[in-house]
Amino acid sequence: MKVKISYIEPEKTERAELYVVRGHQSLETLVQVIEKESYKEKVLYVTDKDEKYQISCTHIFFIESIGEKILVHTEKKVFQCKKRLYELEKELPEYFSRISKSVILNLRQVEYYRPQLNGIMKANLYNREEVYISRKYLREIRSKIGG
Repeated sequence: MKVKISYIEPEKTERAELYVVRGHQSLETLVQVIEKESYKEKVLYVTDKDEKYQISCTHIFFIESIGEKILVHTEKKVFQCKKRLYELEKELPEYFSRISKSVILNLRQVEYYRPQLNGIMKANLYNREEVYISRKYLREIRSKIGG
């Protein structure tokens, strides 16, 4: 597929026009990528003590709420965030999903899933941490991971 780029003034609205053969197999996926701007790297602004950081969402393993604190877990460090879970849920890329009342999980950081006897599921992450997917969110997670 050929790409043509035309530059516009900053105050104008960006848009994309596609000229494709009817029935193009990947058209729906392409439209979603463009509309959601999922090609842009999303970042989250967090703090650790008095220092402020900007971290890529790809480096986040999960986000949890403990009392009034929102904790952002990366591979080696835990940061704090001022936003609420419901706000983050709307802003985070599509590969994040709510898995319980207090946790949002980065599905790309899950090494494997293991069903538990009580109807919940355990997700083992690449950083060796474990989180649990409650029954309420299990159907949605299964549809996202294909199982």
